[in-house]
Amino acid sequence: MSRKKIFNGKRLKAARTYRGKTIDVLAKEANINKKDILAFEEDKYKPVVENELKISNTLNFPREYFFQHDDIKVIVESTHIRPESPIPRVEEISYKEKLVMTHRVVSVIEEYIKFPEMKIADDLSKYDDMEELATKVRRNWGLGDGPIGNMLSLLESNGIIVSGLNVDKRGALSFTQKQSVERNSRYLVSLGNDKKSATIRNYDLAYELGYIVSTEIGMSSKNFSKDEFACAFLLPKETFFEDLANVNEINDYVELKKKWIAPISAMILRAYQLEVINYKKYMYLMREMEKQGWLKKEPLDENIKATSPALLKKSVEMLIDNKVMTREGLVETVADSGISLYAEDIEMLLGLKEGMLSPKVNNKKNNVTKVNFKNRK
Repeated sequence: MSRKKIFNGKRLKAARTYRGKTIDVLAKEANINKKDILAFEEDKYKPVVENELKISNTLNFPREYFFQHDDIKVIVESTHIRPESPIPRVEEISYKEKLVMTHRVVSVIEEYIKFPEMKIADDLSKYDDMEELATKVRRNWGLGDGPIGNMLSLLESNGIIVSGLNVDKRGALSFTQKQSVERNSRYLVSLGNDKKSATIRNYDLAYELGYIVSTEIGMSSKNFSKDEFACAFLLPKETFFEDLANVNEINDYVELKKKWIAPISAMILRAYQLEVINYKKYMYLMREMEKQGWLKKEPLDENIKATSPALLKKSVEMLIDNKVMTREGLVETVADSGISLYAEDIEMLLGLKEGMLSPKVNNKKNNVTKVNFKNRK
């Protein structure tokens, strides 16, 4: 028996949060009394059809979305947003909601394609020092002691989903959520506005990996230096120590940056951590960076370009190329799972090219044949 279609107040709150709107803003834009909107969200009473349409149009969600229920329940176990984030609180909440929505859509795709299983390291301990933690993760991921050219692909290949939904948002910083669906946990990382620089992106993702490691060992994020972990992970002690032998002045670090694909500021901090330079030298180098304007924009940042998240994009391309479903069929399949979204939102959440899923003029519903790709490599 099909469930009777009743307006779902929780969906209204989720959609409003997703769009980064307060109740006051939505009330003004939709021309609905804010007390009524609050009542709708709390399911005290239901909106009339006219108000349903106003809400749908203002929030740019299909009307069907507000009558659906969460067949895919995502539980947010923890969230890490940097305290220095300049983003207004309402936008932060919006980002969180979009990352939850991303996981819901991913869960639909996972019915067809098996993503890499998440693995960090099973021998981590809160009693390990930072060098040990960084080394254990490197060893578990089959890395040597050299530079990591692409942190993004490294995380994706080890079961961590990376989203680029905030890359073009001015002031946005990277952040991470640990989410679970049916008790299966997964980490999702949202990139910040890193100017698409490989060096900045590598460091930001190593920083977020530090948060993930702290969560895995059961240590409070406040008591765990993500900066120290990022430096230890990107710049292994033995090999980086050797490269510092001929480095003295600030310009020497520019050459080193080409090899290690890491920010100069991080390399200077690492040199201090390894006691290659003393505190006086460290402060001198940082003042030199400030004088040259490198604290805001380092040399080579624009020259060493970062790659974009590929895991979600390639999974969709695989479904379409193998004729598992059409572009329009993917949108319908997501809707059938209880998540009616417009194509442009799915494109944004999955990092797809704009217009890739936009429906063509076709009144016939696409018949989707389900194929199990879980054993496909």
